[in-house]
Amino acid sequence: MTSALRILHAASEAHPLAKTGGLADVVAALPAALRRAGCDARIALPGYRGAIAAAQARGLTWHAQTLTIESGGIDHVVGVGTVLIDGVPCHLLACNELYDRDGIYGPSQSATYDDNARRYAVFCKAVLALPGLLGWIPHIVHAHDWQCGLIPALLERGFTRTLPATRSVLTVHNLAFQGVFAPDVMRLAGFDASLWNPVQCEHFGSFNWLKAGIVFADRVTAVSRTYAAEMQRSEYGYGLDGIVAQHAYKLSGLTNGIDTVAWDPEHDRHLAQPFSAAKPEGKAACKRALRQELGLIEDDTCVVGVVSRLTGQKGIDLIIDVVEPYLRDRRMQLAVLGSGDHHLEHRLHVLQSRHPGQVAVWYGHSEALAHRVIAGSDLFLVPSRYEPCGLTQLYSLRYGTLPLVRFTGGLADTVVDVSTGVGNGFTFGPIDHGHFSSALDRALGLFRHHPLDWRAAMKRAMGCDHSWTRVAREYIELYRRLCVL
Repeated sequence: MTSALRILHAASEAHPLAKTGGLADVVAALPAALRRAGCDARIALPGYRGAIAAAQARGLTWHAQTLTIESGGIDHVVGVGTVLIDGVPCHLLACNELYDRDGIYGPSQSATYDDNARRYAVFCKAVLALPGLLGWIPHIVHAHDWQCGLIPALLERGFTRTLPATRSVLTVHNLAFQGVFAPDVMRLAGFDASLWNPVQCEHFGSFNWLKAGIVFADRVTAVSRTYAAEMQRSEYGYGLDGIVAQHAYKLSGLTNGIDTVAWDPEHDRHLAQPFSAAKPEGKAACKRALRQELGLIEDDTCVVGVVSRLTGQKGIDLIIDVVEPYLRDRRMQLAVLGSGDHHLEHRLHVLQSRHPGQVAVWYGHSEALAHRVIAGSDLFLVPSRYEPCGLTQLYSLRYGTLPLVRFTGGLADTVVDVSTGVGNGFTFGPIDHGHFSSALDRALGLFRHHPLDWRAAMKRAMGCDHSWTRVAREYIELYRRLCVL
């Protein structure tokens, strides 16, 4: 691959070595798709304790050389291990005092490590020092989210002489998470005082890593076209909307793809019976099996699925507020898989106790059950208050389960309302009970009274192309444009 486009992806997570959310899936899938398209794509990842253990089971090998990374006057020795993940070389940057711990960002989901600024400052510097050790110089360093926000700034400020022509891309997966630290964290990055100004790194008195990445990156991408526009508005910008708007000239929205091998109803080992757009009969068997597994009553009612973090951002409170009349009238059944805010879990428990056989809630995460809920449901709810991209609506489309979504972010880019005559789901706008109820009423009415129209929408949904192959082509075009500047 000596003549191929060389791309180094840097991220704090990558499936299956380290994962807390969708970022890990993207960082694993995009480089793999790029390699299939002929690029030499690689991944750099912090050497967390769990990541190293998972990599060792897959044949991790350590390089003889190490990197010495200075941060705030302290030298850190960073070891480099490499393992192949889906054909992609993944370089683990290991530093015992920083990463040999339980968890990724903290010991639990509700707690973060006090020294995360140092941990990710060292990682960002090590990413840029890595090519010199490997003897492999990337055309592009592609950084993901705030944890890697220092990389474009370090690269632009000449942190390493081995990458004089390397360009940077920063992908913002969720603008709500920015990496905001005290001003003295500037010294960990090695930035001089001249960068402490409102145009570059300072933001309302703090050192904002995501802002630094947006300012210094050669290109910025969002994970959907609509989210790229929304990030420039105050209601979605979390204080950075003005900065994003100032740099809109280098901003693109590229909607994420999904793993169409893992999520393939025709070959899904988790399902009671496979099915496809050409042979949809198996979906009815999946619906019967899901009802039996979750204890839902067997009848001709629409099964409505939810697979989500149980948070206000995902609109779970809206679902709970609205669905009770439809459950009482036996117009729908509700199957929920997820965990999150305790008060929402409690409200779902109360809803289930009021409607036994009509509501089933499974708390926690089960990959296999997620497949079965999505495959066995007729309708799938994603009424998010904001959604940079979203993956579950893409899974539901592939499985012929019509999504009902709020018209925002990636949901707006991937779901077209059936009222257009060429739609694959249902959408609503303002996040209130009336608009959500109206969309749900339309969906349940179509399911009950117009089965032929419903099946036509199912076929359109299953025919959508949301593969990473398509997304990789878009990124390659962006990379090539950037390399000729």
